Amino acid sequence: MNDLPPELKHDLTAFTKSSNRFEYIRQWLKRCGIEGKKIETQGLRHLLVRFNGPYDQQKKVKTLVAHYDKLPFTPAANDNSAAVFQLMCHAGRLAAGGRHGNTQILFTDGEEIIDGPLSKQGSYQLATIFKNYGISNCQFYVFDMCGIGDCLVLGGASSIVLEQAMREGRIKEIFYHEAINELAICAQLIKSFQGRKADWIYALFSDDLGFLLNGYPAVFFSTLPSQEAAVAHQDWKKVFNSQSAMDSLKRGYLNSEFQNIMRPLLPKSWQTMHTIHDTVDKLEKRAFVLMEEFLNFISFQV
Repeated sequence: MNDLPPELKHDLTAFTKSSNRFEYIRQWLKRCGIEGKKIETQGLRHLLVRFNGPYDQQKKVKTLVAHYDKLPFTPAANDNSAAVFQLMCHAGRLAAGGRHGNTQILFTDGEEIIDGPLSKQGSYQLATIFKNYGISNCQFYVFDMCGIGDCLVLGGASSIVLEQAMREGRIKEIFYHEAINELAICAQLIKSFQGRKADWIYALFSDDLGFLLNGYPAVFFSTLPSQEAAVAHQDWKKVFNSQSAMDSLKRGYLNSEFQNIMRPLLPKSWQTMHTIHDTVDKLEKRAFVLMEEFLNFISFQV
């Protein structure tokens, strides 16, 4: 079902083929009169967009996040070009409208870590810099794989990794409970927006994990067809009721045994992730309409 407007489809296709996705984003924003700030971390390039007008420092700055990096052999249309374009378009609307609702936007590099420690993740490195500068008033809303479907879902995998980090003493118990409470708050936020609760999908995490492991509140949102979301949610309930799966999970969320349990449970719309089949023709107009409404909701009603 590819019913994207021709201009959007053309631009997305060009972005998937770009050899310099950072510069593509920066130039696209410049045409909207937006100057982003480049932040470099260990060879990675991130782009922070802040808007004209004062920010209320007594409130959390709502930081909307999408990673623009991709694996070299995939077009990466849904993972994660769609969310990048959705945030670029939202930035254009905010700039044109002259008000930002205490919102800033962050395009990150280095989310696609295939091997190595999580400290290599771009969001982890950014969070370390933010901590060094004493930045404490940010709420991170992370968007990944938002180009297919008609309903919003919440990523729950980070909560599992956080629980393990808490048991190992790498994060404080009080922050773990704060992070879980933030997930519950965002579940209610989605319910108030779309009129139904969000299904929790435990298969994946995104840049939320890098922020969370550094003590920043972060929640991962995605989109799926409603039927796929419901099936995935039920499948994961079965995993949590399986003693063998739970025994495997105790050895770590990222261990190969548990990952082999997880992969077959990926919703159909996510099975093109990290493959040559993650193409623009798979993306759906309804997901872009949904995300435009939800991003406006976050900026001005949350």
